[in-house]
Amino acid sequence: MDLTEAETEAQISDILIRHGWYPVKTDAALVIRGRGRVPRSHIPQGFPDMTYLLALSGTPLCLAALVETKTVTGKLSDAQTAKHAELRDLYGIRTHVLREPAQALALVGEGRRVVGLLRDRQQGRGP
Repeated sequence: MDLTEAETEAQISDILIRHGWYPVKTDAALVIRGRGRVPRSHIPQGFPDMTYLLALSGTPLCLAALVETKTVTGKLSDAQTAKHAELRDLYGIRTHVLREPAQALALVGEGRRVVGLLRDRQQGRGP
């Protein structure tokens, strides 16, 4: 049985949280008020659903992963496609479109790889 988008997002969050990532809901949906649709928040339309933060030991900075959750057959909206392209093309920021909870493990692995590279560099073992 296929998971709903909400179920997929919950399972992805559970995996990332168990591996030390902090979840921030960044849903930019619109709500209907009066005669039109207005933003629910200041986050631009099409911005990824979730931002996950991972502390970097020894620094006040953190890693961030922008995650858009979709079902196996779900499609990005036009606003999502445009915003993800803007983030990629103007800022070099990649959005991760995850369709299955197991895909969250790839982010866990990448986070560990980057933390390891930074740790090695701090200890004088890297470039």
